[in-house]
This record gives sequence, structure tokens and C-alpha cells, in this order.
Amino acid sequence: MKRITQLGVLLGLSILISVPAFGQLKIAYVNSDRIMQEYEEAREAQKKLDLEAKQLEDQYMQMTSGLDSLNRSFQQQQFVMSEERRQQKQQEIQNLRRRIQQFQTENVGPQGQIYAKQEQILGPVLQKINTAIKKVASDGSYDYVLDSVSGNILYAEEKHNITADVLYELRRGGGSSDSGGSNP
Repeated sequence: MKRITQLGVLLGLSILISVPAFGQLKIAYVNSDRIMQEYEEAREAQKKLDLEAKQLEDQYMQMTSGLDSLNRSFQQQQFVMSEERRQQKQQEIQNLRRRIQQFQTENVGPQGQIYAKQEQILGPVLQKINTAIKKVASDGSYDYVLDSVSGNILYAEEKHNITADVLYELRRGGGSSDSGGSNP
């Protein structure tokens, strides 16, 4: 699927380039995977992030192992326990399940610790990479720089930004689809 996206972006750009009005368009690409693998700061940051993730994974595994052990013990002994002891053990199991769920939410959920660590550790490195891309693009007079891995636009000359024009057209009613797609 990623390869299809890349081919689609490249095909679209090749069509644009072949149009005479865009003959002066200068496009470049970078391989973000290669940058992350070969740039020392990126490798070091990734190692730190991997270590953080491993520590969280170890904690999680320890907690789930404890839950499994508690469940097995309960299953084996539940019929010889008093009702009061059985309820205590069930409550203990339920509490551990909640703690595991809370751990997951706090550490690996969308607002979790691992994402905060990723921003803290990788953020400055990604900013340096982005700054380098912009400098090389500007120095080389490139209109666009694409990422060959993701197909994303990493740099675009502001003169190609037509957002204001699109908003203007929408505000004057030019974006309505009631004309059936044909303009008189």
C-alpha cells in the first residue's frame, strides 16, 4: 500500500512536470529511513527511545505475569476458599486488571508517556533534519522536496501555496457541487 502511494505521488508529479507551464518546477526527494539510519543523532535518539519502550514493556510483562499467576492460583484454590477469601482474591484480581489497564493508558495510550518521550527525545533531532532539508531545498532552489518513504511533502515553496485562493473561491460560492461538476 505504501508503495502504491509512492507511485501515485511520483506519477502525479511526473504529469505536472510534463506540462509546459510547470517546466521550471524543480523537485527533489529524500529517503527518511536512510536519514534516520545514517544520521548519528537520530540513531542515538532511537536507541534511547527503544530503551524507554523496553523498560515499559518489561513493567507491563511483569504485571501481566503477576495477573496470570494470581488467576491460576485462584482457579486452583477457589473451591477450598471461604466465601470471604474468594471475594478478596477476586477483588485483588480485579484491582490488578485495573492497574494494568491504567498502566497501558498512561504509558502507551494516545496521550501516554511513550509518546511524550518520543517527542522529547526525537523532537529536537527531527527539527534539525527538517531545518537541514529546508536549507538544502532553499540553497538548491527546489520547489518541492518529497519523502520517498511516506510520499509526504517535506518542503514546498510558498509561491505554490494556493490555500488563500481556494478559500476565496469557496467564500464566493465556487466550491458548491450543485452544478453537477460542469461549469457553464
